[in-house]
Amino acid sequence: MFGYIVMAPQKPSTKQLKQLASEISFFRSISKDLLIANINYLSFRNYPCSQSILFDNYYGGSIYFIAEGWIKVCAIGESSKNSIYTIYGPDEIVGAIAAVEEDWNPKEAVTLTPAKIWSIPTQDFLNLLREDPQAGIQVAIFASKRLRRLNQYFRLRESDSVTKVAHILLELVGHGKKTISTKKHRVLIPNLPHRETAILSGVTRETVTRTLGKLEKKGLILRQGATIEILNLDLLQQLVSGNPTSI
Repeated sequence: MFGYIVMAPQKPSTKQLKQLASEISFFRSISKDLLIANINYLSFRNYPCSQSILFDNYYGGSIYFIAEGWIKVCAIGESSKNSIYTIYGPDEIVGAIAAVEEDWNPKEAVTLTPAKIWSIPTQDFLNLLREDPQAGIQVAIFASKRLRRLNQYFRLRESDSVTKVAHILLELVGHGKKTISTKKHRVLIPNLPHRETAILSGVTRETVTRTLGKLEKKGLILRQGATIEILNLDLLQQLVSGNPTSI
C-alpha cells in the first residue's frame, strides 16, 4: 500500500493551515493572513518505508515538510546502490535550499521509516520568504543546523567505529521535537537497517552489528524491534565528544 493523499481542491482552509502550523514549526512564526494569502495549494501524504518522495535530477515543484518519520537523501550510482548524503527527521524541510538556489535537485529522497509529509508549491514557499523576514530566518536556521552537522561529520571521519555509530544514533535523537530528558521521557529512535547505518557512519554492516551489540551489552541502548531505546544518553554523547570510554 502506498499510503493516501489528502489534497485541497482549492485554497487551504484556516483549519488546514492551523493543523500545518501545529505540526511544522516553520509556519508558526508566519501570520495567518500571510499563510492564507500565499499558500495556494496544500497536501500531506502518509508514505510507507522505502518510498521515494523526490527523484534524482528532479527540480521539484514542491517543498516538503516532515511531520513524522525519517528520510534519507541519496544518489543512485552505477552499481544501483544508494549513496546516502544525509538524513532528515521530524520538523525538517526537504528541497528548501534547492528552491532558493533555483537549481536542479541532484539527489533522491527516500523514506527510512513510515513518514507523514506535508508539501506546498515551491513558488508559494518563495513568496513566503519574500513577504516575511521570519520565514527567511527560519531557512537560515535550518541551513545553519545542517552545516553544523556536516562539520561534525568531517570531524569524526578519523574516529573509531564505535564513535561513528554512536554519532548516527545521536543524529536520530537530535531530530526529536522536544527537549530530551532521559529522566522524564523514553528516548526512542528508529532501528534502521544495518546497511543504512553502515553507509551513514562510513563503516561496514558487520561493524554496525558488532557495535550495536557492544552498546547494548554496556547498557547504553536497548533494541526493541523497529526501535532503539537510548538508556544512557549522557554516555553516548561522551563517546562522540571524544571522552575516554571503556566501550
